[in-house]
Amino acid sequence: MRLALLPLGLLLAAAPVLAQQAPTAFPPATAPSTVCSGPAPQIPVIDWRGKASYAAKAKTKDGRVVAIEVRALTAGIDRRSQRALVQAVSESLRSARCEPGEHVFEQTFSFELPAAAEPASAASR
Repeated sequence: MRLALLPLGLLLAAAPVLAQQAPTAFPPATAPSTVCSGPAPQIPVIDWRGKASYAAKAKTKDGRVVAIEVRALTAGIDRRSQRALVQAVSESLRSARCEPGEHVFEQTFSFELPAAAEPASAASR
């Protein structure tokens, strides 16, 4: 009887060691073009002007994006504009159609917000 229970005892002894390994938030990423396709982010109306880039890491499950991590690649953007641009990236990813199954992919989003043109009356003075 003891010999029959020995393998079970070894598995129970090894379980705490297996449970202590830290899980990763996302598995390794795959190429975005092969996993999901969706609309480009809508550029929000903000006062900030310039170039901004963001790296987004998304996890899909059953053909839908279930988790998104967005980090800024450009410094010097005010908080309100930063939130609006990150929201635009998130909405774009959440509306994307993805392949069935579980996938993780990374994608870079770049925004170029040109300076507003001066009114004609101010430019002619």
